[in-house]
Amino acid sequence: MKMKKILITGTSGRIGSALASFLKNSYQVIGIDLNRGPFTTHCLDIADKKGIFHLTKGVDAIVHLAALLPQHINVYSDEDFWRTNVDGTENLLDACLKYNIKRFVFTSTTSIYGNAMVLPHQAVWVTEDLLPQPRDIYDETKLAAEALCKNASGASLSCISLRMSRCFPEEDRLMAIYRLYRGVDIRDVVLGHVLALESSIKGYEFFNITSQTPFQQNDLQELHGKADDVISRYHPWAKKAFEVKGWILPFIIDRVYVAEKAKKILGYTALYNFREIMDFSEAPKSQK
Repeated sequence: MKMKKILITGTSGRIGSALASFLKNSYQVIGIDLNRGPFTTHCLDIADKKGIFHLTKGVDAIVHLAALLPQHINVYSDEDFWRTNVDGTENLLDACLKYNIKRFVFTSTTSIYGNAMVLPHQAVWVTEDLLPQPRDIYDETKLAAEALCKNASGASLSCISLRMSRCFPEEDRLMAIYRLYRGVDIRDVVLGHVLALESSIKGYEFFNITSQTPFQQNDLQELHGKADDVISRYHPWAKKAFEVKGWILPFIIDRVYVAEKAKKILGYTALYNFREIMDFSEAPKSQK
């Protein structure tokens, strides 16, 4: 049986390379990036429409991760952001329509919720129903690219935007804490992309992809000032585990990303959460 051909942009990046590595035995992977990498088969700017059209002919699906990121804001101009994040996305979508490519998965970000995630006296419950309020050029261009995906989708093209939460290496304590409410493991990000790629969704959909939070909506006020108590209520072992490491639990949590929609429609459940990132010596397996 002939393997399906998938084009992945951003394959020299951390997530793109992880996704390409995961899919390489199930798909014929074409990898695009400006920089060389083990899974990058073509060095190409996604703003190069002619080059994109050349490489996408005969492709069954596209997963689009390539982008300018928040760390590039002080390095590149706003025009550069629009050219890469928006025009580049449009080129790929145009190729889908031209060559009858059936599936387009776009890597977006929970960052687009922006100022909507700010409330004075409680944490914000961040589901897909929360209307985005972009704060910077990165947020603006990602939201604009989502709009392009929605507009391009239809009977012949399924587009899925994955609003990925915080997913990059940082200080161990922060990574552990963020798994409670605003972070995600790269392996779960890969899982979300694979589920989107292989789903039977028609038209357009968008999902938060994040870790599995223990918190509930009735915790939101207490999280803004007594987050340590809330964490201890769900994970009684956490305070001692933090103390062993010389850490303290946070007192304020300002938001809670929720992935229930992805769970319901895609079958997504994060596997690498707060418990998995901590030392199990203080986290008994029977503890819920």
